[in-house]
Amino acid sequence: MIMRRVTNIIAPLIAVAIILVLWELCVRGFQISEKFFPAPSGIWHSLRENFTSVIFKDLCISVKNIFIGYLLAVPAGFIIAALCSQFKLVTKSVTPLLIILMITPMSTLVPIFKLNMGASSMLKILVIVLQVTPVIALNSLVGFSNPPEKNVLVLKSMGCSRWKIFFHATFPHALPQVFTGMELGCILGTIASMGADISVGQGGLGYRVSIYASFTATSSAFATIVIAAAVGVVLFEIVATLEHLVMRWK
Repeated sequence: MIMRRVTNIIAPLIAVAIILVLWELCVRGFQISEKFFPAPSGIWHSLRENFTSVIFKDLCISVKNIFIGYLLAVPAGFIIAALCSQFKLVTKSVTPLLIILMITPMSTLVPIFKLNMGASSMLKILVIVLQVTPVIALNSLVGFSNPPEKNVLVLKSMGCSRWKIFFHATFPHALPQVFTGMELGCILGTIASMGADISVGQGGLGYRVSIYASFTATSSAFATIVIAAAVGVVLFEIVATLEHLVMRWK
């Protein structure tokens, strides 16, 4: 068990190390300009130089927006999925809307929202909520729509109500799908935050990338992207750890 955990940690690190070495060798070997495609060493240098003085402030803005948006999207997606699972007509009506909302690039809606909300953090949070809620709702709905029949029949024979059956049989059985939606939500929330930062401005990692790109500071732009990716990975791992703890208890 311990060896498996160690392998799960070491294997990705080795893969990343190999990619970075090949990346560095290709950039140096083909003498690619740093303005077009910087080497990992250049990105690392820019990260050390700019993180504390510039990037950290934008990191705090993005993390705050993602955190608030995610905390709003999780219960919203769960409630939508729970309601839809209990009423087939609602499921047929809402599911296409959720799919449309999930595949719609939120950055295309930002100019419309800005007309009423202005360039504010609330607009960024709204974009994150609209991007994350559908994926949580749809994944949860998959689990809620297939409850264990034997458990449901036993609870019905005991006279349990619709919602008692849901919380005692349907919900525990659907936990893997619920957590899958939450994990995907971490990734989509980070992507939505970056897009909103670029479209809205007012700080954030996406905004900082656009600023660096406009000044052809490619290494610094890549360094900021690395931080954004790290945010998504950390959030994903937090939810995955929570899933492990909950499912082990289950």
